[in-house]
Amino acid sequence: MINEINSVNPSIAPNNKTVDNSKTKDIKKEVNSVKNNRKYDSIEINKLITDNEKRIDDFKEMIRKMIAKQGEKSNLTLFGKNLNVTVEDSQKAAEAIAEGGEYSVDAVATRIMDMAKSLAGGDKSKISLLRDAVKKGFEAAGLEFNGGEGLPDICNQTYDEIMKRFDEWENE
Repeated sequence: MINEINSVNPSIAPNNKTVDNSKTKDIKKEVNSVKNNRKYDSIEINKLITDNEKRIDDFKEMIRKMIAKQGEKSNLTLFGKNLNVTVEDSQKAAEAIAEGGEYSVDAVATRIMDMAKSLAGGDKSKISLLRDAVKKGFEAAGLEFNGGEGLPDICNQTYDEIMKRFDEWENE
């Protein structure tokens, strides 16, 4: 198939004969039509599926890290060990998880939902897939706290807020 038309001058053929421009335009249209109606083979489809699964896994890991970070800021016992926290550090942590703070319920829920909407690319059919990814991210984070007994209360509040936002998004 023709991939490129004579780029120097399409009206001159290699043997310096004049070429009918209407034929050249028809060939260009055919090439563009083939490119636009391209069918994907199984290798390309599998690559797209693999790329999508990687994005979902990255999303789950991001959620796990955010929730773990949120839990670190709210819990003075981490991985079963008491932390020696200064008064200054304690105040900074309290500010970080307070309303308007970097790790507040609203801030973390907003970041997670922004990422979910970005991954969905406007496709509401992906909401259930993304909601499940969030659930799995929270479950994984919960296994890291309190000997696997669960997350601090602020994380549970964040989870509830995210599920509420998924419901709102779904009903838009």
